[in-house]
Formats: sequence, C-alpha cells, structure tokens
Amino acid sequence: MALLQGIGEVSWWGLTPSQDLTSYCRSNKDSPLRVLTIGASDLRHVLETMSCGREVEVFVLDTNLEQYCRHLLLLSVVLQDPRVMGLQEKTELYLDLYGNSLVRSASMRFIRSHVIHLIRMLTDEDYQQEVLPILDLSRLKFKERDFMESILKFWAAPNEKNTAFPIEKLWDGRVRSYLGDRYDAGRNVFDMDFSMKLKERASLLDFNEYATWRQTGKSYDVRDGVFDTPNRTLSSGVIRMVRGEKRLVRAYWGDVVCSPYLAHGIFSTLKSMYEVRNRINVRTASEVAEYNIMSLIHQINTGTPYTEPPKPDRFSFDAKQQKETASGATLEEVKEEEEEEEEEVARDEIDLSELNLVKPSCNVKIRLLPLGTVEQMQKKACYERFFDLIYLSSSQVHYFTPGLTTMLKDDANLLVENVKFVTPLTKEQEAAYLPKVKEMALAAKCELLGSNTETNNNFHFSFHRTENL
Repeated sequence: MALLQGIGEVSWWGLTPSQDLTSYCRSNKDSPLRVLTIGASDLRHVLETMSCGREVEVFVLDTNLEQYCRHLLLLSVVLQDPRVMGLQEKTELYLDLYGNSLVRSASMRFIRSHVIHLIRMLTDEDYQQEVLPILDLSRLKFKERDFMESILKFWAAPNEKNTAFPIEKLWDGRVRSYLGDRYDAGRNVFDMDFSMKLKERASLLDFNEYATWRQTGKSYDVRDGVFDTPNRTLSSGVIRMVRGEKRLVRAYWGDVVCSPYLAHGIFSTLKSMYEVRNRINVRTASEVAEYNIMSLIHQINTGTPYTEPPKPDRFSFDAKQQKETASGATLEEVKEEEEEEEEEVARDEIDLSELNLVKPSCNVKIRLLPLGTVEQMQKKACYERFFDLIYLSSSQVHYFTPGLTTMLKDDANLLVENVKFVTPLTKEQEAAYLPKVKEMALAAKCELLGSNTETNNNFHFSFHRTENL
C-alpha cells in the first residue's frame, strides 16, 4: 500500500535512465528492427532509439490514455519546425511539460494552441500521416480516441482561477497521505530516502532539488520565469468510491517519491558532468537533463551528434559569458535575444496557424497499441515471431510469461526494468526482485545475459527458440 501511495497509480515518467533499445537487439540485417515497449510510461527510450540511425518500428503499449496524449504533445515539441521554435526553447518547453507540476504561462499557451491539431490527428488519419508520419495511431480503438479527445479538451479548457486542476493542493494531499504522521518532518524523510537509496546510485542528483520536487512537484527550472500555471498534462482519472458510488475522479495520481530526474538527469556521456568540487556536484540533475534532452532533440532533427559544450557550471565564472554589457545584460542574455529575433523573422515566413512539424532524420515508426492488449497480442498470428526485443517496465513484469515469448523471433532479446531507484522499497523487497524475475525467465525459457546484477538499470535476457511452434 505504501508503495502505491508513493509511486502512484499512474506513471508519468520512467524509473530508470533512457537507453537506445536497439543496442540490446542482436545484429540483424533484416530491416526494420521491431521493438515492443510495455509500460515504459514515457518516450525516453523511444527518443534515444530515434537517434540511433537504424530503421526501427517501436510498438508502444502503456497503461493510460493520458500517457498517450502526453506522447503526442511531447513528440510535437521535439519535432517543431526550427523556424517556429529554436533548440533551446524546445528543450525548456519539453522539460517544463514533462516534469513540472506548475509550468510557465507560455507552456500552457503552447498546449492550448496545439490541442486543436492533436485532436485533428486523432480524428483524421490522412491529416495525421501528413503532419506526423512517424506516428501510427491506426491500431487505437475508436472509444480510446474519443477519450483521448476529451483529455486534450480538458487540457485546453479555460480556467483563469486554476480550479479545474489545483495541483498545489493535490500534490500536498498526496505528500500528506504518503508521509502520514511524518509530514511535519518531511524534509528529514526526504533526506533519509535520498541518502539511503539515491545518493550513491544517482550521484548527479542534488538533494536540494530532489527535496524541492518532493515538497512541491517542481523539478526543472531551466529558465527564469514564473511557474504558476497547473500542468494539466499530469492530471488523470481514477475510479474512486464517492458517497457510495463509483466515479471517475480527476486529480494527480502520479509519483511523489522517485522523481522525473531518473529518466534524463542522472547520467551523462560527458565526464565533465560528473565533476565534484568540495564534495558537491558542479552540475545539478536539471542541468544534466537539459543537456541530454537538447542533444537528443538536435540529433533527431538533424541526424548529427550535438557537439556544443555544456553551459558554465554553477561554480564557474566564465568572464566571456558573464561580463556585463553597457545595458546591464550579460553576453549570454544578448545572444539569446539575438537568436529569438532571428526566430521571429523566420516565423514571418510560415503560417503559424498550422501545425509546423519537421520530418525527423531518423527512420523510425512509432505505433501506439490499444491498452491492455498484451495477452490478446499473444494469440494473434500477425505478432507471432514478430519482435526483436520486448521491454518490460518493473510495474508490468507480471507479463513475463511463456506466452510473451511467442511474439519474439527465434533469436531475440528481452529487457526488464530494475527497481533500484524505487525509494519506497525495502532492502529485502529489492533483493527479492531479481530472483523473482529469474524465476519468470526460467519458465519462459529465457537466459540472463552478462554480468546482470542488482546494480544494473535493466536486466537483459536472451531467447532462443529450440522447437517449432
């Protein structure tokens, strides 16, 4: 019960860092590679896979239609035409919508201006294939599309007093419910969770930013601004008993213990990100996430690696960037203003009333699947020996059965998410996870690969079919 109160009934972000899923596929000359993700909760693995340069079909199966709506929205952010939105602005908008309980008013304006286009994509397949051809919504049921349309309309509905989704009140209620009698000592509880579980395993995570998120739900402060508008994309409906009747209650039912930093903010390929001075990280998880997302968006849009150096760290004094001009602004601020002016000139050349997305450089197709169809897929001939890789989140590991392997090719792999960052779990619960997964793998005739231990982010299994089905 405590676990569910902490991580919530609806997952908005993954519990392990993003990874290119094709790196777990066996070398295969057949194109395209086919990957199935079950319960990933966000697009972190999909974005990494999109930057791999290979031809891939990613089949996405999540647990809530609100997650699918967020996929549509965040994918449209990533693929915004550079003439409409620059790389820095895309990155800031993505992180704001992805992980903040309160967002900037500009972010809400973006949602309201794009909802009409997202709804049209749900209802007009030809239009969807025209503006966003890498996405396939054809497998979704009509009733799912209708429900997604109602979700999108709720996002854009006018509500000047922010009473439709009072996230500050809802967040505090979730924190109170989880902490109980410990609420008044909340920061001490956060410190214990951070020290016992996250400090060593997520070394780039800073306690102050983690504690701020635990208390308020605000994670990414990548630009100076006023964060005062509820992020309605984090709202979801859950059936609850209200005065003796079952009703759909729309509130915040997501994570209040693990944090959105896990997906993009606790790892980096740059050694400089791990620098420590006076036993303090020079980089925060927010800064790491900003650089990682910026790199991904750049590579997806251009097909080339992002090579720009990170911004100066919080302890550096870069004279070139911090030197003030006669107007009192820094050279960095002047540079941003010049870039914004160039973008405004470019905007005059296109119709801003339309959805202006660019075709990504990658050869990836993202196919959204109907909810709760894992077992039905196992019975369909079209999915028999179909996938090169299946990814299972820790919340969906119960699907790791012999039936699941019927969808794998004769020589394929399976990836299972670890629970090493799930703070509410005890040491005993965490230690029991891998043996349980191994037991499932044995029943499904899968073999654990390499030096898979409790320290891995994911457990990698191989499957080899030795008899004909």
